[in-house]
Amino acid sequence: MTATLPVSDPTATVPASRRRRVLVTGVEHAGGLAALRGLAAAGYEPWAATDDTSSYGAVSRAAGGVVEVADARLDAERFARDLVAAAARIGAVAVLPGTEAALIALGRHRDLFPADVAVGAPDVDDTVAVLDKDALAGLAARAGFRTPPTLRLSAADVATADITFPVVVKPVRSELVTEDGLARFEVTRAANAAELTATLAALPGREGLVQPYLSGRIRTVNGVAWKGETLTTVHKLAERTWPADCGVVTWAETVDRDAGLDVAARALMAELGWSGLFNLQLIESAGHHYLIDVNPRMYHSLGLAVAAGVNLPAMWTDLLLGERPEVVEFTRGVRFRSEEDLRSLWAMFRSGRRGAALRGLLPHARTTHAVLSVTDPAPMVEVVRRAARLVTRSS
Repeated sequence: MTATLPVSDPTATVPASRRRRVLVTGVEHAGGLAALRGLAAAGYEPWAATDDTSSYGAVSRAAGGVVEVADARLDAERFARDLVAAAARIGAVAVLPGTEAALIALGRHRDLFPADVAVGAPDVDDTVAVLDKDALAGLAARAGFRTPPTLRLSAADVATADITFPVVVKPVRSELVTEDGLARFEVTRAANAAELTATLAALPGREGLVQPYLSGRIRTVNGVAWKGETLTTVHKLAERTWPADCGVVTWAETVDRDAGLDVAARALMAELGWSGLFNLQLIESAGHHYLIDVNPRMYHSLGLAVAAGVNLPAMWTDLLLGERPEVVEFTRGVRFRSEEDLRSLWAMFRSGRRGAALRGLLPHARTTHAVLSVTDPAPMVEVVRRAARLVTRSS
């Protein structure tokens, strides 16, 4: 495990000598990068904890330093022990898990940390309950959400099942146990029985959850909760995702709260007794909103909430440290664009929606990006380098 020297952070207004250090994992992803930037802006000194020292967070100016840790999916205990050692060495007061694998690993090994280090991972059973997509329908219904009809199906049962295609295939949980440790499995669209069988066969246990494929806009309710109490929410409406059929949000905008969805979101967090960040994904179809996923982590578009005035990562850290954060209202009409949005627009253009694709290229005021930042350019440089390497390999 290695550490780099701290670098200055131009976004912080608190003197470095009085800034509390926080270890942040998951900085290989846009959500972790957003957490680093948000914490630095709030006066914390976040350090990037990663197994990839060229990751977004590792090269970001928002990081006060970098520590190298094991991959939480491959060796959960070593991952936790690396963080324990790093926290002791740099004097960190809190550790924030940025991925579901990190939540599970730290939930299992919270007892390794000393009492003066706050660990942002609930008991592992609580985390698994949130990630259990099979049980989501019952929990969601009690909270007031609609969910798509769901069938738990094995690859061997496809031939005899009564299914109307296309369908969406989900793992029972996003992070599943394999021979090599935890592995992440994404949601997939299947257009016919052959695709469905192959998709299920690739999942551990050769089974998964099958739902009808619903088309419509994605709406999310995002926020932070503490022991089941939701402190605040930020609502956004997504116009584009990548991949277009079952992907992450690439273009979105903060919108007024939907009162019914907000009440249901708060009820679901209370039902789960959740502490931490959350991202609830819904799809708008046939006049209804259907809850399709619950992400209890640093989600892809986390930077939008921060840009809209609600610093969710900092609020979470305040709570972990026993403080009650100030709750402010989010700004409507703030936009988010992911670097993958170009791929979404290109797919729209090729499908014949050329006017919409070209309009989507236009810049807009009050737009934050997943990676791109004028004041923190190094992560975007890394995006370009990775793209160049892919082009070189394919040529």
